[in-house]
Amino acid sequence: IAMTIGYLGPCGINLPHAHPRATEINFSVDGDFQIGFFQENGASFIMNELHKNQVAVFPKGAIHFEQNLNCTPATFVAAFNSEDPATIVGATLGGLNISTIEDIRVHLAQNPSIGITECRKRCGL
Repeated sequence: IAMTIGYLGPCGINLPHAHPRATEINFSVDGDFQIGFFQENGASFIMNELHKNQVAVFPKGAIHFEQNLNCTPATFVAAFNSEDPATIVGATLGGLNISTIEDIRVHLAQNPSIGITECRKRCGL
């Protein structure tokens, strides 16, 4: 297995990415996150909120993200069922057709940068 700790500052985002060799179990140590993932097999886009002491599972190969829309830092621990889960960031959205990108877009109220802009204003950052 492999594990990592993620620290997201106020209004921070862990950009959409995928782990082609592992399923991820994501535990919220503190803070609240907006999370989302898109399963590569054409299943629905899933959006949810993850609160302190809750867990989310991102299936192997699923494009996913975590976003802290609060004014305080948030921490999560991610565990993987592989010692080398790999992370693909830059190419994550490159191979998708436009309908897939649209599927993701309609589930986000605004694109992440706008959400971050609104959060930063609310938090006085």
